Amino acid sequence: MCSSSATSGAERHVFSLSQGLKRQGHHVQVLTPGPGWLTDILTQEDIPVHCSYMKGSGWWRTMGYLVREVRRSKIDIVHTHLTRSAYIGHALGLLTNVPIITSVHIANNDQIYRRLARRRNKLVAVSNFVRGMLHGRGIPERFIETVYNGTDFVDFEMSRPESVKDELGIPQHRRLVGLVGKVCRDKGQLELITAMRSVRMDHPEAHLVFVGKVEEEFRPEIDQAIIDAGIQDRITITGVRHDIPRLLDAFTLSTLPSRMETFGVAAIEAMARGKAVVATRVGALPEVVRHKQTGLLVDLRPAEIAEAVSYLLSNNDEREQMGRMGRHIVEQKFTLQEMSARFERVYEQAARG
Repeated sequence: MCSSSATSGAERHVFSLSQGLKRQGHHVQVLTPGPGWLTDILTQEDIPVHCSYMKGSGWWRTMGYLVREVRRSKIDIVHTHLTRSAYIGHALGLLTNVPIITSVHIANNDQIYRRLARRRNKLVAVSNFVRGMLHGRGIPERFIETVYNGTDFVDFEMSRPESVKDELGIPQHRRLVGLVGKVCRDKGQLELITAMRSVRMDHPEAHLVFVGKVEEEFRPEIDQAIIDAGIQDRITITGVRHDIPRLLDAFTLSTLPSRMETFGVAAIEAMARGKAVVATRVGALPEVVRHKQTGLLVDLRPAEIAEAVSYLLSNNDEREQMGRMGRHIVEQKFTLQEMSARFERVYEQAARG
């Protein structure tokens, strides 16, 4: 159960996990609040999905549907994602005694997570950073498990960077410094734009590429920052794309200069495509990006970001070695198969009590 059908990290996680569990022989069905990206892609994969509005009076209709479905289909486990579905899951567990597994994707102090720490329920943190946050807020360790997100980006064929540059109208000699994520204040695009003023002094061929939806209220600020940095001809903003592995293959390196990340899916996706990552040392990013092994960790300051980006652009062998190490770590630790297997163990433990 996911209380959003959009295209953010939690929804992508629900889709990937549903796919993985189905491949391992489980019966999976998904409940969302309404039509959207998640419902569309689940339908394409022949995973049963039901829409039920979860706000206002829709809350009661959703609860009635869930109680009937748990009993009719003999559901063993209900797994909730995002806060609204956590509240619904809590009530459902009280009514049916079915174990509730609740993934905690963000730093959240909502009281529902403490209420859910009872009986056979489990809270699943997406990182040890989130696990520590939950424990620090009074939730006993025995109710918390850590399961890292996974990616299937290691499975895609390598693509030609030249085709991406041609499609985006970027000269072939440019070296792409990428950032995949929503274009908003929290993802660090402003700081990266400012950093590019220094990067270009040593690397005039550097070219920024932002991949993701632009928050409309943020667009004037981004546009002004680009003008102030004088990089109007050195930046491309693609908007939402559904061919991320192909775009990553065209990057020279990837960045994630976020203000906070409770995991950092964009980092493991870049690593899966063999790219070194410049990331801020916040939240769970130090669990994902190993400093000087798979990338460089920095503070959220344009000068530090610029120094790290310039260093990787100047040191091809070291950058490529970091990329190879990053891909190896993803293959060992951050695949969809590993994520699904770890969730199976959590489910089994909850089901058996």
